[in-house]
Amino acid sequence: MSLINTIKTHEILSKYVENECCENDVCVTFDSTISTESTVIIKVDKFYNNLKLGKNTPPSLDCLIIRKCVSDNYGLTLVELKNIHSGSGFDIINMQEKFKTTLYDFIKERFKKELDINYSDIKLFFVSNQEIYKRDIGLKMEVLINTKFRFNEKSLMITPYMPNPSIKQCY
Repeated sequence: MSLINTIKTHEILSKYVENECCENDVCVTFDSTISTESTVIIKVDKFYNNLKLGKNTPPSLDCLIIRKCVSDNYGLTLVELKNIHSGSGFDIINMQEKFKTTLYDFIKERFKKELDINYSDIKLFFVSNQEIYKRDIGLKMEVLINTKFRFNEKSLMITPYMPNPSIKQCY
């Protein structure tokens, strides 16, 4: 059974599978060459919120997206969606913790057997309506994009995007 089908039929993970990665009009889309059958979107934050840990609920990302690559490997995209109202910004520590929780607790601990594989392509997306192409992107955004994570012998960095970036095919 493929990884995509394993997740879609998994006793726990299947409860958090959704058809889109969207929140408050901030979304990601998929390249037209990627079929819906070759992707799965897990709403990680819904999983953690459903644990009913109250104030002890760890910060977690909005979407974990796995797609089947052309080479029969798998690509992983972790996505945080943020509708930033003028001046409100975001909490840098909270944002870093969301990526850490998803990488090291959700993938490496809770669902290690299902999700901790050697992905051929891993991307970390921070999608917000904050203008990222300004010359002065702000200290918080600069700190965020310079944050590095070690995961399965790879060094990962967060890439900021404006709403509706397209997830590309992996090879």
